Amino acid sequence: MPEEPADASDNSLPAWFCEHLQPLHTNFEERVVCLGDDERWLATSRVGVEMRIMEYVPGTTPRVAAQLRFSEGHDPVELANHPDLEILIQKGELTSQLGSYDSHWYFRIPDLRNRKLPDLSFERAATMDKSLAALIYIAIGQMKQSDTEWRRMDTQDEENWFPGPVDGTDVMPLHGHGSGNVMLVRWNRTAAFKTRIDPRGEELLVLNGAVYDAQGYYPEGSWIRNPIKAWQAWGAKAGTVAYYKNGHFAHSEIKP
Repeated sequence: MPEEPADASDNSLPAWFCEHLQPLHTNFEERVVCLGDDERWLATSRVGVEMRIMEYVPGTTPRVAAQLRFSEGHDPVELANHPDLEILIQKGELTSQLGSYDSHWYFRIPDLRNRKLPDLSFERAATMDKSLAALIYIAIGQMKQSDTEWRRMDTQDEENWFPGPVDGTDVMPLHGHGSGNVMLVRWNRTAAFKTRIDPRGEELLVLNGAVYDAQGYYPEGSWIRNPIKAWQAWGAKAGTVAYYKNGHFAHSEIKP
């Protein structure tokens, strides 16, 4: 599927996003690897806020997978007025109309435009690291219209972890709807496994440690998107934590 120029009607993304944002990784039949040690951060129109774009498919319902990096004294950013929103706070503490939340909180907010929820605006970020106030992962435009469940979870709560697919691993289910699943995977010792679900593809973001597969080694910050034909057996050593997502390739405007 060839990349197309940005759609001028694509106005449901926040106005402060990177200027002249170009389509990126729109072919869902190709494997994509963005290594953590080769991060590319782009300036936004907000002081102290940068974006790392892993996926951007423009259109009337734009689709985005990205990270936002906040430095001390950053300008507020609004994350409202778009189809749906998924957030994982990786580092720091963020304050918004929904309250103050530190690292490892997970949010899933379906279709803000049609629900009576506060606009989600990050007003403040704080951490002991003065060079980096906060880091969050965001996904936009990846939920089905039938997925209307609001989620808010503390991923540091040990009661939310369950035995994983093989000995030495744990999983934390974050959400499931239709063919889609979102979870964290934690390695307590060196182990490898291959998912048994038929999700039409998978996505993985390394939060801590490093993972490996038959094609390479991926340090913290690496993002991999595999179509079903490129599925791999994921392995890692003790202490590694990864965000894992599958079944979300299906979309009204995306036909893998």
